Amino acid sequence: MVKHVLIIFLTFLIIPLHAADISDLSYDTIGDTVIITDCETSATGELIIPDTIGGKPVTSIGRSAFYNCSSLISINIPDGVTNIGEKVFFKCTSLTNIAFGKNSKLTSIGEGAFYSCTSLTSITIPDNVISIGEKVFWKCTSLTSVTIPDSVTSIGEQAFSDCTSLTS
Repeated sequence: MVKHVLIIFLTFLIIPLHAADISDLSYDTIGDTVIITDCETSATGELIIPDTIGGKPVTSIGRSAFYNCSSLISINIPDGVTNIGEKVFFKCTSLTNIAFGKNSKLTSIGEGAFYSCTSLTSITIPDNVISIGEKVFWKCTSLTSVTIPDSVTSIGEQAFSDCTSLTS
């Protein structure tokens, strides 16, 4: 019995478990707002981006901020985020859920934002979004449905290229 407990304990020393949290995020403060700029690629599971950091609202997620965070499964984006930059979730291959709040202020989603999120199956774009960039969902091979609100006036070229499972 002691031998088995020791083996399990040593396994956890060799294979670290790292649940995603705010300590995984890097950010810049610009004036009275915060922009998420990076995330540790070792982050796993669900990540809830906070509404504020240091008392200042999170309003943007910068270019490639979650690039290759292949163990993140779910991300909650706070209502105050108005912009998701280019290639933000590029190669987040385990990402199955992206949640936006009911009062989301998001207005634009940058080029290739969800490029190669091969586990993403569905997404509902928030009601305030006006523009969806080029190649936003390129190679999201498990994506079966996307709900696009009437507010969207622009969808970039090849937004759904290689979305081989898309049905609605």
